[in-house]
Amino acid sequence: MALELLRKLNSVGLMKQLSPAIGVDFGVSSLKVIQVQPGPVPTLVAAALVETSEELMDDHAGRLDFQLAQLPRLIKKGGFRGKRVICSLPSWQLFCKHLQVQRIEGVPMNQVVGAAIGQQIGCDPGALVLRHREVSAAGASKAEVIVNAAARSAVQHMVQTMRKGGLEPVGIHSEFDAAMKAFEIAGGGDQEGVALYLDFGAHTTKAMIGHGRTIVFERVVEVGGRQLDRAVSKQLKCGMTEARRTRLALDRMMPEAGSGEGMAMLRSAAPEAARDSEVNLREPLEILADEIRMGLRYHDGLFPGKRVDQAVFLGGESRQQAFSKAVATALGMNTKLADPLAKVARTGSEPSQGVDLKQPQPGFGVAVGLCHCPADL
Repeated sequence: MALELLRKLNSVGLMKQLSPAIGVDFGVSSLKVIQVQPGPVPTLVAAALVETSEELMDDHAGRLDFQLAQLPRLIKKGGFRGKRVICSLPSWQLFCKHLQVQRIEGVPMNQVVGAAIGQQIGCDPGALVLRHREVSAAGASKAEVIVNAAARSAVQHMVQTMRKGGLEPVGIHSEFDAAMKAFEIAGGGDQEGVALYLDFGAHTTKAMIGHGRTIVFERVVEVGGRQLDRAVSKQLKCGMTEARRTRLALDRMMPEAGSGEGMAMLRSAAPEAARDSEVNLREPLEILADEIRMGLRYHDGLFPGKRVDQAVFLGGESRQQAFSKAVATALGMNTKLADPLAKVARTGSEPSQGVDLKQPQPGFGVAVGLCHCPADL
């Protein structure tokens, strides 16, 4: 009897070991779920996607609750193995800031950072979940740190809701860390060089600068596909769904490289007008480019002599060539588009709900990266 029990326990332990964690990205435009078996050649187990309805696109709390409710069923019926999940902390919940903090002898850096952030936000540091990364010595007694913070109550809500759904959350990571892991897997940057990484999303753009695979700069820019759609909607006096269709159709009217206009001003048929209407996206694109350039200048000040030599793109909105080309033109540097699934082996018969795995899926970057992030809960 004891021997049989031992065999069963060993079997359960082996099954847990053989079931890799499932990556879950609570994105604005969709919930993305993927499981990858790690190894010299990562292998796809299953993938799923649930699109966000228009009424939830701008309702962050409502959308997250909807996605949390969908997740257990999606995993149970989607061909995934096990119940261990590693998820992203949505960028709209994240406070991301560079700080220079004074070193205090005998006081751990996380306490110093917590006190500084608590003072900035105006709350008890105990009410926050904090992670920091020391990136540069700002002086003999100071350090440059990147701080990621979120309300502890929000993180607990995510964890408790997943547990109530029968899942086992084993890790929560920022979209920055997950995206960098995806870049590593996709091979979308120089492992020794200095590169700008841009994750274009529906609501925000996450900008990172890496020295090799080490992140030394992070910024959340409040410009994404949604802001571009809003500009189209206002100019053409149409709904957001029609505005998005119109914007995505701009790829077909993209000027030839070198024309200088990029995506800033193109003509498109207005949905409720018999004549052509001009779509001018210069303002949101200039805001995005200006924010990225400010980040580049900040990096150059921290690390003189380490110039960024290329930009690597990821994220669902990077599928729109007009958008990517416009940003590349504004930055004036060499760019690459990373495919997070390019080096994930698959036969084509793996379970996939709501996603066509025959097509490039740059929007799955965070989810793929999460599969390779540590279980740290």
